[in-house]
Amino acid sequence: MSAVAEYIKESYIELTEKVTWPTWRELQSSAVLVLVAALIIAMVIFGMDQIIGFVLRQFYSSLT
Repeated sequence: MSAVAEYIKESYIELTEKVTWPTWRELQSSAVLVLVAALIIAMVIFGMDQIIGFVLRQFYSSLT
């Protein structure tokens, strides 16, 4: 049990003294970057879905 307590103590020390946390400005900047990237990726996937759907509709309608 002492090993677990030691692990928790060392983890706390590392998180409070050794980790470099981003500033609020850096955090906001990173969040905006992630949001923009996610929106771009979502738009690309949506576009691909629409194109593939159109091609498949054309293909299946040509079979009948």
